[in-house]
Amino acid sequence: MRIFGFSLPIIISGLACAAPPALADACNVKCTTGQQNCVAAALYPYVPNIDDFANAICSAWTDEAPNQQLYLIKDGTVWDGGYTSNPVYTDGSGNQTPIDVFTYDAMYLEYWESQTTPVPANYITDAGDFADYATARLVTAGDAMTALPMLGCTNLMFYRSGDGGLDDVATFTEYLDTNGSNIFKSPVPFDDTGAMYDMSGKTTAGVDYMIYGYINSGAYPSMTGALDDTIISALTELSLRSSYYNALTGAIPPLPDIDNSYIRAGYLSDGYGRTTIGFSESMSQMSDATLDIIKLKAFPWSTTDSTKNMFYSDVVGVNNASPALGQGNDAPYLLANLMTRADVMQASIAPSASDVSYLFPARKSVLANLARTYPPYEQMQTVLNDRPTELVVMPTTDRTAFHTFGGTVRDTVKTDFSGSCDLESSDIISSNTSASQVCTPLCQNSGGWSGSWTNQSPPAWPGYSACGCNTCTQNSPVPTQELHNMSVAKDPENPVHLRYQRN
Repeated sequence: MRIFGFSLPIIISGLACAAPPALADACNVKCTTGQQNCVAAALYPYVPNIDDFANAICSAWTDEAPNQQLYLIKDGTVWDGGYTSNPVYTDGSGNQTPIDVFTYDAMYLEYWESQTTPVPANYITDAGDFADYATARLVTAGDAMTALPMLGCTNLMFYRSGDGGLDDVATFTEYLDTNGSNIFKSPVPFDDTGAMYDMSGKTTAGVDYMIYGYINSGAYPSMTGALDDTIISALTELSLRSSYYNALTGAIPPLPDIDNSYIRAGYLSDGYGRTTIGFSESMSQMSDATLDIIKLKAFPWSTTDSTKNMFYSDVVGVNNASPALGQGNDAPYLLANLMTRADVMQASIAPSASDVSYLFPARKSVLANLARTYPPYEQMQTVLNDRPTELVVMPTTDRTAFHTFGGTVRDTVKTDFSGSCDLESSDIISSNTSASQVCTPLCQNSGGWSGSWTNQSPPAWPGYSACGCNTCTQNSPVPTQELHNMSVAKDPENPVHLRYQRN
């Protein structure tokens, strides 16, 4: 993975933050059943730099709690951020044991708040430093907090400096008007035109549906009964500003040295597309030259001038079933606070002057400090401060039902999609004559050939020729019999739960 940064030192609370030491052996050792003074914590796995988080947390804990063993869980197959996982792990005795502390996506707060115990106020360092969207929802009786916010994120629109049309976009309608429909039909746009957005994940589609409905009506729409045609139409129009593959199946050629979770940012950095919608950490995949000219603003979900920005957050919760708490050990509270403390967050997001992830901290002081060193953080600070903010919390305690609901939303939008699509042929096209010979039969069951073709990669798949077909009939432009032999940025048949894609 490429991580780009600047060469200036980072200063917080008067101290320079150097890169922390390698993760200590102690933080790789599992607790054993019944062991005293041992606590296990699961990190949010879908960040560009999970080892930086582990190093910063382990280093601080080792210094401050030398008599308390810490086991850090970084494996996304054990803990996936709370989308489907349960907070248990196989401990050093071979038993399934509750994880004491875990970081989860607060979009499922209503599910997790019944399974976690609030962190008492006397354990929390500078609660007033947390972003307003977090404290407004997470503070409980006696200034305790349901969970402690670590990271925030909101849908951001990235584009290049000098694009006055996108500078002026302030509403969802203006976004649609500024970015034409069906500009590209390949997985990747031609040159610097076209918008890119991934709503192929079921959870992404479900959350987008709910946020659009909430912002434009003041209430979250129902998850039962018929879908709202107005919302589906809006999401269909949004997908039409991208392409069928880019928006609704996620089948995109990989790029060397680019994390597939942030593939659209990689293509934008390489000069493809006019804009892409994503989270701030997408910028970790952009070149220094692109970062010098990148502009960002909150994506406008409102059809009128929006009054608020909706923020997701990754928060740290203490398990009701924590073995440590059950032993009368308050280490889980101490650890939750340490994991979200300003100095630890600073070291997790930017452990050295040349290593920055562009994650959006949930502490205002860390954001302000990063803004003094890294120019994109100045724009992120504006996004946080220029409008009221609110935490995204889905009105459900059923994760499985919401995932299913999101799948219904996505599949309905796919059905409504009216643009055209490319299909790829391994027979390389050499002329208009050969294009007709290759594309006419290829597009026979896809609405017929539109007359367009290209060998250029991208947008054609590397080593293939692309034929423009009039309708979209399959999840990948690559012939299905060859797809299993290829590496794609995201296999739509085997989705994973990624922060960026929110499947």
